[in-house]
Amino acid sequence: MKALLEFQLPDDQSDYIVAVHAMDWYLTAWDIDQDLRRWLKYGHKFESADEALEGVRERLWSIMEERGISMDMGG
Repeated sequence: MKALLEFQLPDDQSDYIVAVHAMDWYLTAWDIDQDLRRWLKYGHKFESADEALEGVRERLWSIMEERGISMDMGG
């Protein structure tokens, strides 16, 4: 079985960019999930909910930078 995605460029440029980087976003979500699982299972250094949220946010942005993706890349 084959699946083919077609985009009418430049009109569908933002949809194209999102589709091309879909695996990067999937892997980013996977990495964050694994970090959360590890912190819950083995402990963490966060002393408050706000500190934990900031830590997760920093980790998210770090992973996105490593993968060359950003929140505004699709449009």
